[in-house]
Amino acid sequence: MVMVSVFWLAFNFGIHIVLVNIIIGLAVLVPLFKYFGMKRNDSDLVNLSRKMMKWYAITYGVAGVFGTAFTVFLFSFYPFFTDVIGNLLLVPFGISIVFVGLNFFSLIAYWYGWDHWSSKTHNLIGILMGASAIMIPFGFRQVFAFLNEPIGLSFSSTNQPYLNVITAYTNPTFWPIYFKSIDGALTAGMIATMGGFGLIYLINSENKKYFEKSINMLLLPSLIGLLLMIPLGFWYLESLSGIPYKFNNIMGGLGWVIGNDGISYNFSWLFVLSMILTAIQVLAIIYIFYKGIKGSLISKGTAYSSVVAAASAVGTIESMEMLNAFSQYPRFIASLGNQQIASLPYPWNITLSTALNLTDYNSLAAAPFATFFTSVMMALMIVVLGIFIYVILFKK
Repeated sequence: MVMVSVFWLAFNFGIHIVLVNIIIGLAVLVPLFKYFGMKRNDSDLVNLSRKMMKWYAITYGVAGVFGTAFTVFLFSFYPFFTDVIGNLLLVPFGISIVFVGLNFFSLIAYWYGWDHWSSKTHNLIGILMGASAIMIPFGFRQVFAFLNEPIGLSFSSTNQPYLNVITAYTNPTFWPIYFKSIDGALTAGMIATMGGFGLIYLINSENKKYFEKSINMLLLPSLIGLLLMIPLGFWYLESLSGIPYKFNNIMGGLGWVIGNDGISYNFSWLFVLSMILTAIQVLAIIYIFYKGIKGSLISKGTAYSSVVAAASAVGTIESMEMLNAFSQYPRFIASLGNQQIASLPYPWNITLSTALNLTDYNSLAAAPFATFFTSVMMALMIVVLGIFIYVILFKK
């Protein structure tokens, strides 16, 4: 039954993290497009940014639903771990929560102030919206870095654990994963935007001008962002070399093993899948460039190519996040095996020996009736969200 807990965590987190990446990209692109549209007196670009704002608001709402569901499942299946890690990492969580709040406020203010406030005020709110979105991972990625290796974990004279926040941000895995996340989110946002307008152009040719605008604005930056992901990705991978358990589970299947522990779970196939999906994005964008050189930048072919690139971008986020999570299975903290946990002060060397293992879940939450009821409720939630998206985006 352990797979029940892992499935629900992976399912909700997987959807949530994909949408969050797109949100960060849109939070930056929407005010940027609106600013350039106003500056250039380009009404099409302003209208394009307004359409993107609608996508942003919907994505934000749906991401919030799955983020909440993930938190509920995490607490239900692993209550002790959630309690300990929530208190220990209160500052990183708090940083992200503050910026989530600022982002939510600025989203509402930007939407309702579109035609009501001065351009200067609206632009300032747009800057807050983009900046707060970029800062949200600054806290959450610190949590991820801590779950790689608990840098900053300290104990008081009474053996109570606490986090030295300054030391925590020296974690060698933090800065690579943070910068990689920001570049990935901005790039995915750009590619998803081109793919979205490519799709509505394929549905209705009257949207051709919006697809053209998105391509002209984002094609080159998205290619740069994709190429930048390569060194950033390998920077993060190199930072994991100090955590052989996780590194070997990622690269061991490809013949790259550190230390003598070998491979516990081979997830190299997820790494390969991520590389293939990244390559598809690069090829799709190069194809659009090629068609542009040939004089047919905006066509059904380039629209289909943009949709393929967008789908691949979403798949890349999903596969990379699942790789990062599953490569430390069944450990909650990748660098803490049984030997490392045993060296912790009493009583944490006893209590954490089970609390940091994904296989030690709350059996009541995974009981057959609970699983059935949860599945029914989740199915209903997904149907309702589908209807919500249809009504907002497609119903006339």
